[in-house]
Amino acid sequence: MRNQFFRPFTMIGIFALIAIACGINFPMAQPVSAPTQVPVEMIYTAAAETLAAQLTQNAPPQLPPTATLPPEQQPPEAGEPLLPTFTFTPLFSDTPTVTATLPFTPTPTQPTITANQNTNCRKGPGPIYERVGALNIGQTSLVYGRNSTSTWWYIENPSKPGSYCWVWGGSTTVSGATVELPVFTPPPPPATATTTLPASGIAFEISFVGKSKCSGDWYAYFKVKNNGNKEIESVAIKITNLTTNTILSSTSYDNPFLGGTGKCPPGSDSLDAGESAYIAGFIGNVPGNHQLKAGITLCNDEALGGKCEFKAVKFTAP
Repeated sequence: MRNQFFRPFTMIGIFALIAIACGINFPMAQPVSAPTQVPVEMIYTAAAETLAAQLTQNAPPQLPPTATLPPEQQPPEAGEPLLPTFTFTPLFSDTPTVTATLPFTPTPTQPTITANQNTNCRKGPGPIYERVGALNIGQTSLVYGRNSTSTWWYIENPSKPGSYCWVWGGSTTVSGATVELPVFTPPPPPATATTTLPASGIAFEISFVGKSKCSGDWYAYFKVKNNGNKEIESVAIKITNLTTNTILSSTSYDNPFLGGTGKCPPGSDSLDAGESAYIAGFIGNVPGNHQLKAGITLCNDEALGGKCEFKAVKFTAP
């Protein structure tokens, strides 16, 4: 009986000590006439609630969950230097690539020839050969050969494709590697042709064509063909009326070579070998059927200089 009596009071003392340690303030007891007995279960419940509240107030704040970053984005540990991250890319390959260079191989090109003025194309290299075509001004053809002095060129005939003829170099321009062209032996000249030239190298044919007005005056026109091997640069014309034995005109020109017999055609300053042109001399109002003579001098230099040749032609005034 004695043990049962002291057990409740022992438990009450223990909880009282716990309450004092946790800072629980109990209200001061009012004097009563007689003590009131508190149930043991109520004491247990109050002590437990007080202890839980005290632990909740003194607990440290709960940290929010931290997101996990990829390893490359994790901050460095304390004391570890922050270094940049890069990937090394070599500029050159360990094994050089060698490209073989082929030796230069020149591409041969066929020389070409262009006419600076209308040029006859002949069977051989000279005006004594027959004309078989023409290379007109600005026209171009291929060159396949040359003579021994490279003054005449063997070309494809522009007038007859598939055939070949010779043109004079003095009235043309050749482009390309001409030194590699073969030297062709020309055919023999025609049996009726003469190969004898005057010592001056100037030979020509002259014939009367007709008359025409220029600036209100009458002029006699002649066709001249250069059969020599030199250019003709100047002309002198003296026209005489044989019927009246009077001189109608005597004039020299440095640009006398005309392309036609029209009204005052412009003149050229030279006539190449093998070429033809027109020249004119003043005759005025000469009566028709009078006998006239034209004395014509052609020279291979201007102002009647260099080598010259003279010919006379008679004609009847139209």
